[in-house]
Amino acid sequence: MKYYHSEIPELSGSFLGQNQVQIECENFENNSHALDIALLSLRIAKRIGISCTAQDAGSRLSYSAPITSATVNKEIIFLNGWSQFDGCIKGFNALGLMAEQVAVALKKLSLLPIAESIALKKQFLLSRSYSGKALFRAAEIEKISEELFLELSDLDLAIWYAFAHKTIVCSTSSNMGISLHQALRMLQQTQVSFGNEKFTLLNQTEGKLLIWCPDERADFMNAEKTALLRSLEAEQPPLTKLCTYINRQQRDPGALRDALACGGYFFPTNPQSIEEIQNLLFVALQNICQADNKSLEDLLNNPEILSCLASLGCMVKNNKLVITRGIEAGIFGLMLPYLLLIEELHSSENVPESLSTWNQASIGAALAAAVLADSILRHPDALTESTRAEFNSQFPAISKFMDTKQFGKDINTQIHGVFDIANLQSLAQLLGVVVENHMTGKGTAFVGLGSSSYSNGNRCYEILKENMQAEATFRGKDSFHPATHTINPFAQALIFGESLAKEIIAGTPTDAIAKKIKKTEPSGAAALAGYLLARLDNKTLSAVELAFSLRLTGFDQNTFLSFSGFSGDQTGLNNFLALASEEGKNMRGFAHHMMVMLGWNLSDLEKRVKEEKRQSNIRYWESPLDDIEFESKLLLTCLYLTGDNTAQPGKDLVQALVKACEKNREQIRSIVAQNNSAARHSNRMAFKPSLLFLVANKFNRFANSAAAGIDKKTKTFMNTIIRRKLGG
Repeated sequence: MKYYHSEIPELSGSFLGQNQVQIECENFENNSHALDIALLSLRIAKRIGISCTAQDAGSRLSYSAPITSATVNKEIIFLNGWSQFDGCIKGFNALGLMAEQVAVALKKLSLLPIAESIALKKQFLLSRSYSGKALFRAAEIEKISEELFLELSDLDLAIWYAFAHKTIVCSTSSNMGISLHQALRMLQQTQVSFGNEKFTLLNQTEGKLLIWCPDERADFMNAEKTALLRSLEAEQPPLTKLCTYINRQQRDPGALRDALACGGYFFPTNPQSIEEIQNLLFVALQNICQADNKSLEDLLNNPEILSCLASLGCMVKNNKLVITRGIEAGIFGLMLPYLLLIEELHSSENVPESLSTWNQASIGAALAAAVLADSILRHPDALTESTRAEFNSQFPAISKFMDTKQFGKDINTQIHGVFDIANLQSLAQLLGVVVENHMTGKGTAFVGLGSSSYSNGNRCYEILKENMQAEATFRGKDSFHPATHTINPFAQALIFGESLAKEIIAGTPTDAIAKKIKKTEPSGAAALAGYLLARLDNKTLSAVELAFSLRLTGFDQNTFLSFSGFSGDQTGLNNFLALASEEGKNMRGFAHHMMVMLGWNLSDLEKRVKEEKRQSNIRYWESPLDDIEFESKLLLTCLYLTGDNTAQPGKDLVQALVKACEKNREQIRSIVAQNNSAARHSNRMAFKPSLLFLVANKFNRFANSAAAGIDKKTKTFMNTIIRRKLGG
């Protein structure tokens, strides 16, 4: 938008464009490039020992959630991250950023003459060591045949070339840095075989990480994450160093400044658009100029700075810095959970006709990535031949499906996002979301701490907006939902109870259960929390149903409070209720009622839950979350989980929960059996809607915005049809 009426040539061009940090073109990456980086991320994951076999139950990221399904009367599955990253979705983000640099190294290696390629492989072998002792001597290497050198993997060489001697500087609120640390440690443990020798891909002294993370004094940091990050810094052999900040505005410019100074990589936890990189580089270079009393021309001749700039896709032209792209590879890596989910579904017998995916928005990258991945699946013809061939080899089940069927037609998809109520000023604000039922309270946001969540040129927003205007897999503010801090611990408890019930049925010993199941961190439960709140606010789920499931899996008032980090006495109860009250009268009432019901016997809850569930079923079809045509098909709802980087319940608490849950073993077994049976045959709440019903539903939606009087009559008419169908 221009704030003048007629064209004025002297005012054209950006302010920064008149200076020495310029954008050459808005080179937004195409779908083939995005998928290439995602596929390379998957290759790297497999190389470092992560199993990604959809047919292997132990390798699958998605798994059924029968207790949650029974709670909400819909077939629910959970989607987790890889266990090697503690289930954290940031592992995909980290591998995406790493894959982008490996792709650059692979391209360089492919252009080398054979003699130079062999010389580099000799350098790699000469640098291999164990406990400080070299594994190869120069004389030995000179005797190796050219054919044997060809056995060294180009991918291994590219990974070593990219990360052995360069520092990754990561700006994060915590998890991204943890995931990068884990990835580098895995590279230090990955075995390479060459001739009769075996050695690691990276030596114990190779690979460096500098994490810009919140100071423990920052109001958005907690003691758990601080302790975990400090433990990484103390690990031996040394790998990671910390640099702390209190003001998030210091984070990205400071981290970029350090990356420039050491010639390393700048890995921000948030995707950075080309405009954001322009601003960051302008500030970072200006700070270095002032601190070192040097000109920009001096800096652009510095080898370390040039190395970092090259990794950012920047060029120097006529003593000016030209930026050609943003940092988006994290989004591309984050496409993998969605792609792996679809692959796993098509490798099983339970292939849905409709798939609703609920994604905790976090920095927006995970949500944007799911939407982008879905869009790519809907338009496979837009991919290059080489990308499609690689995709077919990595995702054979999806490839087979696409040979004869089409995404968006033979399987329909909707994607929802969840944001933290304490961080409304983020993507939610850009999308025009208004929260009427709840207040933000004073809680520290656990989802959406990204400093670029609402910056100019936000890439996540652009991806979402483009999809809204085209396919509407993501429907904007109608598909964006808040999660309160009050409901989040109930979601955490339900996830934990789900895993606990599974182990109880399997007969796992108590001590083993404590080691096998983990409490997810607050952001990890955000998708479920947002889903539950959307259902509760819409009157399609009863708090009685949620309380019943928690009691079924062993929770009572005291154990729930202890699990949630409060003391299990009156003081703890008062503190929990006080925090709930800060989020408004609805959460205050919900928290009070849940605490009362968690004090009831299971049998008393069971008597009430049957009628509540019947009403939930009826009300859901009066007001479904998605379009009625979408909902009436064989529907599966997938909820993203992420990460267990949080304080885990103590042994005594776990034992108490196990003991309480075991009393309900047969009842749980019956619920799980019913869920499995329903999942094999049909949608739990589905009835085949008649043409009359569909017409009435569509007319009702029109009436909502057209006329309240007509709306009331139409609702009465439609509800009569629903109640007859569901026995109401």
